[in-house]
Amino acid sequence: MIWLFWVAAFFCLYTFVIFPVWLHVRAKSVVDQPAPAVFDYPTVSIIIAAHNEQDNVDTKLRSLLLLDYPAEKLEIIFVSDGSTDDTVARLRRAQKTIRHLKIEHYDSAAGKPTALNRGVEVARGEVLVFMDCRQSISDNAIKALSARLIQPDVGVVSGELSLTGADGMESANVSLYWLYEKWIRLNESKLYSTTGATGALYAIRANDYIPHQSDVLLDDFDTPIGILALGRRTVFEPDAKVYDFAESTVSGEFSRKTRTLAGNFQSFLRHRWLFNPSKNPVFVQFISHKVFRLLVPYAMLIAFFASMVGTGVFLKSMFFLQLFFYGAGLANMAGVKGLDNKLFNFIKVFIQLNAASVAGAFKFVSGSASVRWKQT
Repeated sequence: MIWLFWVAAFFCLYTFVIFPVWLHVRAKSVVDQPAPAVFDYPTVSIIIAAHNEQDNVDTKLRSLLLLDYPAEKLEIIFVSDGSTDDTVARLRRAQKTIRHLKIEHYDSAAGKPTALNRGVEVARGEVLVFMDCRQSISDNAIKALSARLIQPDVGVVSGELSLTGADGMESANVSLYWLYEKWIRLNESKLYSTTGATGALYAIRANDYIPHQSDVLLDDFDTPIGILALGRRTVFEPDAKVYDFAESTVSGEFSRKTRTLAGNFQSFLRHRWLFNPSKNPVFVQFISHKVFRLLVPYAMLIAFFASMVGTGVFLKSMFFLQLFFYGAGLANMAGVKGLDNKLFNFIKVFIQLNAASVAGAFKFVSGSASVRWKQT
């Protein structure tokens, strides 16, 4: 049993530590071509799919009006997908003063991928920038995204999601997780290409857009890998920032992560070429980051089982150590007094986010994953 334990333990260690460090070491020596400081501004269409966003639309518009980009080369397209609140009315009031604001409204909600397709159909820009309605963005975001797209080998430019409001231990640990993810994505981008984009802010050339199937769960994964298949990179651009609040509870992040991981399974099934090293230029990154991360929970179970049934001092020590680890996390979830500290809270976050991988797989296999809008 000891060999089974070591294989499982090494798998987890490789996925979360060895691979990211190896990636960083390799990327450290790569000098990425900088974006040009001066360039001819392309025409840009900002496309925002919205459903019942009356609480966010005014703030979003104020953020967009502060953009440092020529207004005559910018259009803002809101696709209201079955909104039943005051979203459309607020947009129409704003349209009286914002000349480059377009509104597409559909009474029946079909889901985000269909809404994005509809927005692209009416877009006139050379560059398409996709955003969510909830977040504000930095005033230089469109410039930073457009400048990187001038590079011929770049097909997708992803902005950087910056989380604010991490005033509790749970939200702080969720923010720490995002910092870890961004570090990996930045190194992937420097080395060649990431395998996904930040859904709240990313840009592509209009002629590269591939219409989504109506049930696509992750547009911010399907679009980049579709363009990767054309031989162009997805790069991470830290200067283009989008601001959001950190989830105040791990349960909120668990729900979001479950849906994301269910979408990964869907994309893997539909884009099987990703598993072919002769066709996928980022095969090692894809397997190590996207696939192995989904398998870690099962490796954790194998390590626990191997140490539980195995014999010898070492395995028994590992069993009790794991028992303490999981017990501490569960006790923290249950709100046991005296265990609400940074260490035990971090253990809880780690356990719940790995549990989301299992829940995401179940959600996909059971067919319960949906593109229908959900309140966040």
